Amino acid sequence: MQTKRCLLVALLTGAALCAQSQKPPAARKAAKEEAYVRRISAGVTLSVLGLSTVQGGSSQNVTTSPPVDAVYTATRAQGMSQWIGYGPTVQAVVTDHFAVSAGMFLRRMGYILNSDVYTGVDNANTSTDERTHTVSYEHTQAKLLDFPVTVRYYTKSRHAPGPRGFLELGGVLRRVSGVRSSTDTTINDGTMSCCDTTPATPAHRALKGFVGGFGLQFIDPFGIRVVPEVRYTRWMGETFSGYSTATRRNQLEIMISLSF
Repeated sequence: MQTKRCLLVALLTGAALCAQSQKPPAARKAAKEEAYVRRISAGVTLSVLGLSTVQGGSSQNVTTSPPVDAVYTATRAQGMSQWIGYGPTVQAVVTDHFAVSAGMFLRRMGYILNSDVYTGVDNANTSTDERTHTVSYEHTQAKLLDFPVTVRYYTKSRHAPGPRGFLELGGVLRRVSGVRSSTDTTINDGTMSCCDTTPATPAHRALKGFVGGFGLQFIDPFGIRVVPEVRYTRWMGETFSGYSTATRRNQLEIMISLSF
């Protein structure tokens, strides 16, 4: 009987020690859910440009062979759509401090080009200008698809609670699509001819660039990640370039992302 009691006490003691040395499943699950930056997250991003896509201005082109005297004036098209971009974004964590972010953002751009062109030679012995005077008004619109990929460095470990900042560097590819143009032309103050709908030709249908930026990450009580950031892009060329029409190589934007 004494032996049985000793065995029972030993078994109970061992079970108690084993229970103390192991965390219950609920505790292990809570520990796993403490990651502030998820391994993979996805969401949507809204981007607002700090500089307009089109850099307007005026230029003059004078040649003697053939004789041409032309003035070109370009302005960006009006509307909030020229300043806003949006699209999906995704992030994958590589280490406790590094992650890779990628997105696809749709932007719209447009410009108006006024051309005032004199061709031919004026006879100085007459009061009439014998040159051909052509005035044209071109309105062009296009869609821009940007595909940025950046590497982010977070100032805190992904398991540390609270807001955190990050720095990012990477590259971006731009594709131009949906180019639409409408050009009205008047010759020698005659009847205006409307409309030539031949699309304007982009200088680069595919364009590369470099991206850098910084931002913050917050989390709300429902687990939604709110990520405001500032991003700078340096394009390696112009999307459109002709006469006084040119797109900016420097792009500055303020972005806010909601991810899950």
